[in-house]
Amino acid sequence: MNVEKLTYKGRQLGRLDLAMSESDGNVLLDELRLTNPDGVLNMTGKWQAVPEQTQINLRAEISNAGNILSRSGYPGSLKDGSGTLESNLYWSGAPETFNMNKLNGILNLKVGKGRFLKVDAGAAKLLGVLSLQRVSLDFTDVFAKGFQFESITGNAQIVNGLLLTSDMKLTGAAAKVTMSGQVDMNRETQDLKVRILPSIGDNVSLLSFAAGPVVGVGVLLTSKILRDPLDKLASIEYNVSGSWADPKVEKVSENKPAATDAIQTP
Repeated sequence: MNVEKLTYKGRQLGRLDLAMSESDGNVLLDELRLTNPDGVLNMTGKWQAVPEQTQINLRAEISNAGNILSRSGYPGSLKDGSGTLESNLYWSGAPETFNMNKLNGILNLKVGKGRFLKVDAGAAKLLGVLSLQRVSLDFTDVFAKGFQFESITGNAQIVNGLLLTSDMKLTGAAAKVTMSGQVDMNRETQDLKVRILPSIGDNVSLLSFAAGPVVGVGVLLTSKILRDPLDKLASIEYNVSGSWADPKVEKVSENKPAATDAIQTP
């Protein structure tokens, strides 16, 4: 089956190519391909009769994540962003019995070069939490106008509707952010630990030239070689809990660089 222009709730989703078959009493999704200028979604799967289970494998090749979110009903929340989203999912029962608290599987995300825009957390839900605007009082220049990132990467396991991750990373020129914890996709809540490491290396190096060219060159070289250790001197950790629409953000620790840490004479 082919649908040249698929529309859902007034949104133009693109071209749909669909092929299904049957084998040994199981229904096979041989191909589901949704194509539009902003990306390509490929899906395969199986509705297994005994024991009854639905399996879905998907890969999204993303050309413009911001436009895809706009097509999905969240305009003005993200600009640009390209990459891939891969996931293997399954739940007990037929496809029409899908329930979020039955969902299990794995997920892998790799997205590069984009920017979060001013997000209404009540409308965009979890995206409002990921944009980190609730912590902008501590990092006004970094997050208040939307965090610009070079990459977003992460792996997650889904267990009965709970998304568990230990290595979600957002990397930008101004800061590095790591997230770990769990997201309840059925109740729309989260329990996350967020660590923000502003990239202070270049600023420390430039300011150190005020102490003299020899010290300045030394600190510059040190900051390039030991960039991560220098960045970690200034970091803040948060616990983010509660609902997606009204997250509770609590600062749990803060490290500040001491003046003697930035400049060391030979």
